[in-house]
Amino acid sequence: VVFGRAAAIQAAKITRPGAPHKTLGPSATDKVLARLDALRNARGSQTTAQIRLNMQKTMQAHAAVFRTDASMREGLTKIKAIAESFADVSVSDRSLIWNSDLIETLELENLLGQALLTLASAYNRKESRGAHAHEDFPERDDANWMKHTLAWQDGRSGVRIDYRPVHSYTLTKEIEYIAPQKRVY
Repeated sequence: VVFGRAAAIQAAKITRPGAPHKTLGPSATDKVLARLDALRNARGSQTTAQIRLNMQKTMQAHAAVFRTDASMREGLTKIKAIAESFADVSVSDRSLIWNSDLIETLELENLLGQALLTLASAYNRKESRGAHAHEDFPERDDANWMKHTLAWQDGRSGVRIDYRPVHSYTLTKEIEYIAPQKRVY
């Protein structure tokens, strides 16, 4: 609610009703169309469903609410291999109309990136915080981990992690800062 309101206020400040969108250059869509065409014509040995099932089982086994360093390290190795296996995906429907096989393959590629970044970020964080219960590090560690994790996918299975600080102030005088608290059940 707070962020939705802030976004609406900012949008009202920077947009003009009826203003045209900026014109995109002729090559703006080349990368997107190349991705679509490459996947539509993919002739690998693994179906989207096979790769997706491998990803689902790996995430369920290694990125559950209660996690250990060992389980996440193993899961990260597995999810990297699964992400790499996507290069061998097969799409059987080559049509451009109502192609659910292609849509599921595009979705899977996005999900694989999210799975990879989720597991890498979780493995990297040596604490328990919020819904992330790291059994090897059961306590929250504000001294070392009171920061936002930023993660980028490099290639199919590489991950780069960085951080940015958590701000302990609000952007308005309408509400006071609410200090983070330990989640207890």
